[in-house]
Amino acid sequence: MKLQVIQEEKQAKSQLVRITKESGIPLIGCIAFGLIDRGTNLLQVRATTLCNMNCDFCSTDAGPFSRHHKTNFIVDVGYLAEELAKIAKIKGDNLIIFLDSVGEPTIHPDFVNLVENIKKIPEVSQIVTITNGTLLNKEKIDELEGVGLDRINLSFHSFDPLLSKKLFGMQSYDVEKIKEAILHIKQSNIDLMLTPVYLQGVNDQEIEKIIRFCKEINCKIGLQNYETYKYSRKMKEAKKQTYWKFYKQIEKWEKDYGIKLKVSNKDLNVEKRQRIPEVFDIGDRAKAEIVCYGWMNGQMIGKAKNRCISINNCDAAVGDNVTVKIVQNKNNIYIAE
Repeated sequence: MKLQVIQEEKQAKSQLVRITKESGIPLIGCIAFGLIDRGTNLLQVRATTLCNMNCDFCSTDAGPFSRHHKTNFIVDVGYLAEELAKIAKIKGDNLIIFLDSVGEPTIHPDFVNLVENIKKIPEVSQIVTITNGTLLNKEKIDELEGVGLDRINLSFHSFDPLLSKKLFGMQSYDVEKIKEAILHIKQSNIDLMLTPVYLQGVNDQEIEKIIRFCKEINCKIGLQNYETYKYSRKMKEAKKQTYWKFYKQIEKWEKDYGIKLKVSNKDLNVEKRQRIPEVFDIGDRAKAEIVCYGWMNGQMIGKAKNRCISINNCDAAVGDNVTVKIVQNKNNIYIAE
């Protein structure tokens, strides 16, 4: 097995697993990387878990100072495109490819080539990515336009320089640079949507500034509600609110500013579609070969039936064969014990 594991991010004592076709690591089954099908015509493609920011409210605890992830992944783009093409034949035409990540998608060194390779798949009609924008400049935007990227969803939460640095968890975050990127995208053929997270009690006034800005430059906006999960980072200053209250606030802002703020699947042309068949049921026992460390601390990743299985509390070594019990199997993402 040609599996390269190198030490990176010394500050966080993180290791990087490079996933290639030769590594033998499947691209379906793990939430952190590869291909995810949630039963629609939108397929998530995750090429890396790396992130250059350390957001105070990050739902995945990504970035160089992560507490829960000492392993990161980077996937060869040729391998990703090849496996995606196989799935595309099953899923059918008019596919939307969402280049997202539990980190920052554009940090992948071959991100432009990934877009270019996916654009060649006949069933793909649209390629979208989400980004914090920090790695975008005029040259990179022009490159992405040239290879056919259709839309950028840009996470932008405040115009205030100090608050922005706090929210993104890095002193290197530069609001003016992000504004320059936004305006250059608007001049390109790439569609743009700003996707700020509404952190009640933290960026209330900034959200309204962003709404006004979007009206001024004729830019789409999709507001997101602040959510927390078991392993996410929590902002003590931010007040969690129910979706009922969130949508009531959205309705008020839509009326005040005359702009659409709530984005639905219909708006994005997302529709239900046949799923890739699941290969394990909850409670099934499987014999898996350990192929690498897992994304979560204490996990290892095994492979069986051409699927990855994240195995909790596993102390087996790479190359070992273990018997595991499947405890989660939603959307072909498998967790076992």
